[in-house]
Amino acid sequence: LAAASISNFARRLAVAKRTALKQSPACRYLGAPTALLIHTALAPVRLQTISMSGPVARATGMCSQALVSMRERAKDLDSSILWFLMVASVASVVLRLLDEFIFGVVEGEGDSNLIEWSAFGAFLAGLVVVTRRKGKRPVAQKGKLHGKSADGVAESRVGGDAHRRTRKAGMALGGARRMVQLDSLSPAEEQAQAQFGFFKLADVDTIVEACRSGDGPKAEAKLRELLKNGPVGEAELHAKGVPAISGAHIIVEACLETGDVDRASNWVQEILCSGVRASGRTVHAVMDAFVSKPAGGRGFELRRQRAEDALASAIAKGATPDANCYHCLFERCLNAVDCSKVNEWLDKATFRGRHDATQAFVGVIRSRNQTPAHQQAEIWLQRAIKAGATNLTHLHNAVIQVCIRTNNLDRAIYWLEKMEESVGATAPSGEQRNPQQSRVAPDIVSYSLLMDACAQRGNMQQVEHWFKQLLSTGVCTEAACYSAIIKAHARAGDISGANKRLEEARGRSLKPDGPAYNVFIVSAARAGNSKMAERILQQMLQDGIEPDTASCNSVINAYAKSEEGDAKGTERMVELMCKHNIEPDVVTLGAAVHACARIGDKDRAEAIFKRILARGKTTPDAICYNALINASVKANDIAAAERWLETMLEDGVAPSVVSYTTVLHAHARSGNIEAAERGMELMRQNGITANVVSYSALMHACVKVGDVQRAEKWFSHMRDAGIRANAVSYSALLDVCAKAGDWARAERWLATMQEDGVAPNVVCFNNVIDACTKGNNARRAEAWLRRLLGEEPKTSVGQDPPVQVPPDVVPTRQSFTTAAQAYASFGGYGDVERIFADMQKFGMDLDEFSLTVLLSAYSRARPRQRERAETMFKEYVASGGKITPPPLRVLRACLGAPRCERLLDQLGMR
Repeated sequence: LAAASISNFARRLAVAKRTALKQSPACRYLGAPTALLIHTALAPVRLQTISMSGPVARATGMCSQALVSMRERAKDLDSSILWFLMVASVASVVLRLLDEFIFGVVEGEGDSNLIEWSAFGAFLAGLVVVTRRKGKRPVAQKGKLHGKSADGVAESRVGGDAHRRTRKAGMALGGARRMVQLDSLSPAEEQAQAQFGFFKLADVDTIVEACRSGDGPKAEAKLRELLKNGPVGEAELHAKGVPAISGAHIIVEACLETGDVDRASNWVQEILCSGVRASGRTVHAVMDAFVSKPAGGRGFELRRQRAEDALASAIAKGATPDANCYHCLFERCLNAVDCSKVNEWLDKATFRGRHDATQAFVGVIRSRNQTPAHQQAEIWLQRAIKAGATNLTHLHNAVIQVCIRTNNLDRAIYWLEKMEESVGATAPSGEQRNPQQSRVAPDIVSYSLLMDACAQRGNMQQVEHWFKQLLSTGVCTEAACYSAIIKAHARAGDISGANKRLEEARGRSLKPDGPAYNVFIVSAARAGNSKMAERILQQMLQDGIEPDTASCNSVINAYAKSEEGDAKGTERMVELMCKHNIEPDVVTLGAAVHACARIGDKDRAEAIFKRILARGKTTPDAICYNALINASVKANDIAAAERWLETMLEDGVAPSVVSYTTVLHAHARSGNIEAAERGMELMRQNGITANVVSYSALMHACVKVGDVQRAEKWFSHMRDAGIRANAVSYSALLDVCAKAGDWARAERWLATMQEDGVAPNVVCFNNVIDACTKGNNARRAEAWLRRLLGEEPKTSVGQDPPVQVPPDVVPTRQSFTTAAQAYASFGGYGDVERIFADMQKFGMDLDEFSLTVLLSAYSRARPRQRERAETMFKEYVASGGKITPPPLRVLRACLGAPRCERLLDQLGMR
């Protein structure tokens, strides 16, 4: 402040020598000689006037804000404090008025007394609030948090022009206060200023649980009670043995979990008004919740405006936004063409101080909306430097990030070399070093960005180069350097490279940090290497680094998505989390139960479910219950599946269409069409709209009992409900026709399928072939096979218009086997051999099902073709084909038991 005052005095004094005598009121009213005398006499004293008026104004302004925030405890204030502050604020105004009377107003500084008037106006507003409310009812209101904030109350009491002046004063005063806090304090003092209010952990838990359970009034009452009593220091609570927590963000997050963004936004304002500092993370969470819903329509524009208003209101009440808040603003709230609004926000941030300016410019540079190319990022960088932004390293890193995002790696390397040049390293290739360039030291983020980009492009030589460069600069510890390169390899999917670097670091007794381990674990899990992911997690614990829930969830997901599922590995991970007090969340619960459900391990799934719920910190959602229902269905325990569906309803978790459809599938597999229909009716009663999968499950139940009319009834219900049938639902309908052997009806439905614009797949054609086979129409079955082969059938299929076979549909082994079975049913082994010969020409060998059909044809022929059967069986065994009980039974029936036994002995298959 002293340096600023001296500079201001010198500048104004130089101007005064030229213009003050002509412009000052003293010259106009007292004459030039008298004014010159006063000017000369008071010039030395004026330095003290300027130096004192600013700090007095700022101190008064901060005290007045404190008075407003303490309005609920106004009765405890000493009135002498109020009068002292009143005299101080009046003195600051008088000093500034005398200064302008004698020295005049320097051009461009017509509002130089704004700070003093702001302090005076804000203090009057605070004084009115205190005196009006002293001894009266408290501020806490019943109902929801939609009442006026402290600023709103103050403004409503002063009225008229005072209302407008106070708003303008508050803006200027807020900027002055933050300039003092952020630009004039040491880092240690800034950290002390930024401490949040702490609450008892039990109180915060009470509010969070009330939010999550939907009990808004209870949560609001508890929050107002905490805010009324005021936050306390963490050390004070710990001294009493009471667990403490900075609760603002957790409380807001609990609101956002329930989807109540308006309530969360109102609570942020209320918390700020109470004197508790809210971090930029909290404000960003609310902004992101406003704009996270799908874009489109007037509603989205309104949500974007709400997010912008939330940021503006939080800043006005003392919150300090971070770069993420500004990034959300410029990326998702403001249009790329709205340049005036972008510039307005940047100017406001610059006015509030260098810290805010830095965060705002970092946000706009990172924004894809406002910075589509690296050239624009460089323009923003130059503007930020001119605005006096601090932390130029952060700004340069944002520019490097834009260059990488726009696939301009060479430009990103240029900027990093430029940063190295400023601290004495070699200049970028082709340029001379500028000794007057400002010092912008690269940090670990600068090198990490380039290492990540090179690793993503597979340029491991460049990754190694920048890793060695990072080690040589000494900007961070050696362990941090290894952490950076491990993350670079892991993010690029290079698991072996990340593992090599990890082993190298551990061999040198270096411990990578937690984020490096977490990124490596997630990358290994995504690659499906669940064993390695768990091993890295164990190493992390050995190094004394506590993994987070997300890392453990990644390992559990990897086990759940493995080909056969690994329920034991999942259970082991849950036990590890509980042992090390890593709280499982709803994602853990869903993934663990799903891993057990994949292999039908119902008992293990239920045990894990109950164990996690017993900890009392996790509330299951519909996905968790659906996984339990699925596990019960796969274990063929339909009663347990229905029981979990009922439990879901009792616990207030709304079942989805997946919940009911899973149970419908269970009834369909067992052929219990009545139970499946009851499930469909229950779904309708609970307001769940069935989808095509639900109706297809019902039709599959009809397939089991061969009830064609019932299947067609449900198919008609589906179409009447406006649900478009797909290939699966048509396949179910064709399957039930095949079970009934009604090939004519199957052909009609196949034609209807194409008329509806649904392309039939090979399963649909196989169902029609099967219908012809079961309807004892072998020639028609072969005709459909020939159509699949692209040949003209010798027997017309009689379709008008003919069904077109899609070009990508080709026959499968089942197509040939089903068509051959039609001839085998009456011993037509010659036709069967002909069809299988065509199958082998098509590139398919006989399997155990084809062998069974062929042996069946030999057995049913009259006379029986024992020699052909024996020869074919020997050839099949010699080719290495799989032998199962069905072909052996047919072979025994064809050859007779003694001859069959001798053949098996001869082939060594006894």
